[in-house]
Amino acid sequence: MAQDNEEAAADPTGLDIIVVTASVGNQTQIESSISVTSIDDSIIQNFQPQSEAEIFRLLPGIQTPGTSGPGGNANIAVRGLPVATGGAPFVQLQEDGLPMVLFGDIQFGNNDYWSKFDTTTASVEAVRGGSATTLASQAPGAVINYISHTGEKEGGLVQLTKGVDFNDTKLDFRYGGGLGEGLYFHVGGYFQRGKDPLGVDYTINDSIQVKGNLTKEFDDGASFLRLFFKVADTQGINYTGAPALANFANGEVSDIRAFPGFDGRSQTNYSIYNQEQLIYNRDGVFERVGINGISTDQQYIGAQLHWEFGDNFTLDNRARYSDVSGRFSSPFLNIATRGSVIGSTVNGATVAQIRYANGPSAGQVFTGALLDNNVNVTTNIRDLGAFVNDLVLAGEFDVGSMLLTARGGFFYMDQTIAMDWHVNRSTRELSGDNPAQLDLYDAAGNQLTFQGISGYNNNWGNCCARDYDLGYTNTAPYAQLVLDGDLFNFDASVRFERVAASGYTIAGGNTFLVSPDPSRPNLRIEAMTANGAREQLDYSRSYTSWSVGGLFKASSDLSIFARASRGGRFNSDRQTVGGKIANDGSLCTGAEALAGTNGCAADGVTPSVDFVNQYELGAKARGGLGGGDWTAELTLLKGDFSQSTFELSATRCPGGAGGCIIDSEYKSKGFEFFGTYRNGGLLFVANATYSDAQRKLSGAANFTKAPFIPDLSYSLSASYDFADIVTLGLSATGQTSVVDDALREYEGKTTFNASLRVSPLDNLELGVNVYNLFNTFDLRGNGATLVNGGVSPAIVSGTPVPGRNVSASVRLTF
Repeated sequence: MAQDNEEAAADPTGLDIIVVTASVGNQTQIESSISVTSIDDSIIQNFQPQSEAEIFRLLPGIQTPGTSGPGGNANIAVRGLPVATGGAPFVQLQEDGLPMVLFGDIQFGNNDYWSKFDTTTASVEAVRGGSATTLASQAPGAVINYISHTGEKEGGLVQLTKGVDFNDTKLDFRYGGGLGEGLYFHVGGYFQRGKDPLGVDYTINDSIQVKGNLTKEFDDGASFLRLFFKVADTQGINYTGAPALANFANGEVSDIRAFPGFDGRSQTNYSIYNQEQLIYNRDGVFERVGINGISTDQQYIGAQLHWEFGDNFTLDNRARYSDVSGRFSSPFLNIATRGSVIGSTVNGATVAQIRYANGPSAGQVFTGALLDNNVNVTTNIRDLGAFVNDLVLAGEFDVGSMLLTARGGFFYMDQTIAMDWHVNRSTRELSGDNPAQLDLYDAAGNQLTFQGISGYNNNWGNCCARDYDLGYTNTAPYAQLVLDGDLFNFDASVRFERVAASGYTIAGGNTFLVSPDPSRPNLRIEAMTANGAREQLDYSRSYTSWSVGGLFKASSDLSIFARASRGGRFNSDRQTVGGKIANDGSLCTGAEALAGTNGCAADGVTPSVDFVNQYELGAKARGGLGGGDWTAELTLLKGDFSQSTFELSATRCPGGAGGCIIDSEYKSKGFEFFGTYRNGGLLFVANATYSDAQRKLSGAANFTKAPFIPDLSYSLSASYDFADIVTLGLSATGQTSVVDDALREYEGKTTFNASLRVSPLDNLELGVNVYNLFNTFDLRGNGATLVNGGVSPAIVSGTPVPGRNVSASVRLTF
């Protein structure tokens, strides 16, 4: 009942799977009055995801571009409620029922860094809205749960996958089985090393992950103790964007296509000439670090005790201790003209000339019309470890002809967030083929930069040369009542949340000059370090979330449900360095912010908790058609929320200045759909999300279309198995157009994947996968930008889907 997933894998399209995520734990999908979808590992593998974000595109209601890359850093919206700044503010990612990190939008620590799908995952289950608001913390939008194989069914596999037209090798493995009476285990993971389909000319993806569990069943045949462990040392590229050409007229950006010399489908601004950089570290000395995307170092141990007291009472306790650290180190992309740099002031002098700092043209004058002058960012994630425990006691009681289930729980999580940021001003050529760094010179020939860097830690101003060590303690008692009868069930749940914040944040101070090259003491570069304003956090907030719903069992194959929910999520580290923390460590009040007293410049109390209101009306059905079986789930949606958060970059701040507070109201209505059809060797899976999403900025009179949320996003997957020998697969994912902050519209597209699997011998499978079959230039990344609409063709910046690439695999099952 509680994570036994071999059954789920055997019936990936049925509605009889017991829901184990954010639920009472004894209802099937068709009997539960929540929107829940479970997809098993075979469906995910057929879809060929190249990042966690692409997996989430298989789930209705979850809206993410899917172009963040294998390292992570996706913006994950849900049900048309968009991401105001970054990350996944309303979505919690879980592994076996517990979150890896408490908050989904930790700055430079998004939750998709820490969970990687591999062969140990039996299924991915998503609950949107409903009980996600009350049976999980910080997840009013959705809970996405990676559920592990347990080894109750003996067997395993080894699979080797290699890129055919790109450099990448991955070895997946898993095995599970019995160790004795009532004792079984499962262990698996992967090794991966390569240069990514974007063709980085140094090893950028370099990962190992091993996960396992050991289960002991007790004599009653229902109670068990399960121990978990995970060891992961991962490194993966995060896609930082590319230039593109487009047609621009009447506010519409269309025919978006590759930029000459920088095709974002197969190229990137990661470069052998910029694969490491000097940072001015928190100890006040220069340190050379690699630019390797997103790296993680994780170890955890956990346990689940499921104990049944006779026929009526059940205790479940899940616990996990995690030791987590990592690094985010990437070259961000910005397109600028050479003329905008010539004549600008850098390190106290006027720029008169640009020369290549390295590469084959080192020392020569740069004469290109465009260049890339965005940041080289390195953030050291010193500690993101946590301890989490979730204790639940449930009882079942006969009430006349109905069954009453009462559930009471207590959740505790202590989350550390300790980082130091290093955002260097960088200049490089605009190229997708190992762009060289560019140095700047004054009219007298004096060099103003070093190795293409014109400033250390100061690219975004004193907001972001920060150093912090924060702690957040989340305690939450919660309760749920479910009354279940032959024709109806009703449920209500409530969660009392309290989050206490402690620790400190130090912002950047005044700039000063440093000499990065001891042999050239006269070369002085501006730098900034975290010796500025200090915030000491000492506050807590308490709030309540609730959800009520009911379901009508029209028949064994049709149910109809309705639900209303109000869920809160706490703004954690994004409250800092924004004038929201008072001198005494409390949150600033509106009156203090208005008066500018006690160190306050903004109201911290009002936006410290964002509340999401959601209303749902749904139907779940199944039946037969043409000799096969189908399922369908449709939910009509309406929701709203308001948010006030700190935006660190200049991309979305008014006036293009880094570091601002964005206040917004959002509302959305639409539907989500998930359907399957199985007939012999044919399996078809479809999902779609429609959203009429709108936003109103602070001070605006009216709502306008929300940026970067498509009206319709969808994925389709079909496979046909010919006599267990040959399997053909085809999948598609796409979306309609989106608008940017200025309401300019960018076209939407669809990309296709194809696969062929052949089993010449029992237990042996040979496979070929083709990603982006038609090499579509699909620019649906985390916010496209019109760089210059006054030229023809227009110049656009964004993150396209990787282009066509082919991989081959050999799998042995046993």
